[in-house]
Amino acid sequence: MQQKFNICFFALISALVLNTNSAGAITVYDNNISALNINALTNIFMSYTNYGTNISDLFEKDDVYGTMRRVDEYGDDGSTLTTFESHDEYSKSFINDVWANANHFNADIHYGKDISEHGRFNLASVGANTKSIELKYGEISFGGFASYINTKVSDTKSNGAVAGLFSHYTFRNLGAHTLTTIGALNNKDNHVDYNNSWINIATDIYANFKLDDTFYVKPSVYIGYTWVSSDDFTVNGDYVTTSDYNFLNLAPGLTFIKKITNNWYGSLSGKYVAHFGGDNKIYINGVSQDGLDLDNHTDIGVDLEYHFKQFVFGGNVHKQIGGIDGWNSNLNVKYIF
Repeated sequence: MQQKFNICFFALISALVLNTNSAGAITVYDNNISALNINALTNIFMSYTNYGTNISDLFEKDDVYGTMRRVDEYGDDGSTLTTFESHDEYSKSFINDVWANANHFNADIHYGKDISEHGRFNLASVGANTKSIELKYGEISFGGFASYINTKVSDTKSNGAVAGLFSHYTFRNLGAHTLTTIGALNNKDNHVDYNNSWINIATDIYANFKLDDTFYVKPSVYIGYTWVSSDDFTVNGDYVTTSDYNFLNLAPGLTFIKKITNNWYGSLSGKYVAHFGGDNKIYINGVSQDGLDLDNHTDIGVDLEYHFKQFVFGGNVHKQIGGIDGWNSNLNVKYIF
């Protein structure tokens, strides 16, 4: 799973050519390549959809809090005094916003055993978020999304889908994003055609520290757990199976958030993503082969956001260095009711 660019943020899959003790060089599926896909996608969701939050939320809450509403703003005669933020009770919709997100990821992936592969990932998502619900301590909102995935690693092309639920809890300057996703992929190359699936659970815990009216610092820590399962298959007469794979990602990070003008907002972020894999075994005709080890990496990113009436337009570019060495770009649009 992942870091703050990087990507929230789920699954993708591929095959890798390895020399084995059985019939020479054969194409085998390795769960760590799937882990890479899931890492990238999870990072995307954790970082870019932000569970219904925007970069500007920190500043806009300060700007509108306690502002007197306009006469007839909600269709009445203006005799009842209230604040801008309390208009939710007048809203006919429980949905706060809907959004669409497109992401492209292009990188070299470095594993143990001096093995590297090039990967390209494309992700398209749509989602919606509820309005915030006030609790005794803090407030919480919920959301959901669906995504289409297209990826290529080595010679294997993968297509699939992801569905997820998330929540965003805040209390004073503290907050937590949580995410649960399920996904499935179909993977093909010249030799094999197989499916795999996964379940992911992740959380991103953070604190916002206000330095002045236009500048915040946000330390955070991301923790994510994923379980991956893959079909067995036969290639070149060899029967290949993979053990179910469990892995954990831990990613401390730091983000600087700036209000540039009344409509423009931006952030600069950095995060180190540590990957802890469980037992990753490949069996060829019953003979165990060690799987690959996905190396740790660092993610650095710049995000920009522009507001126009009820629309929020966002985009970013992130650079990954280390076990994942490449670039990620993202565009998103949100309509707020």
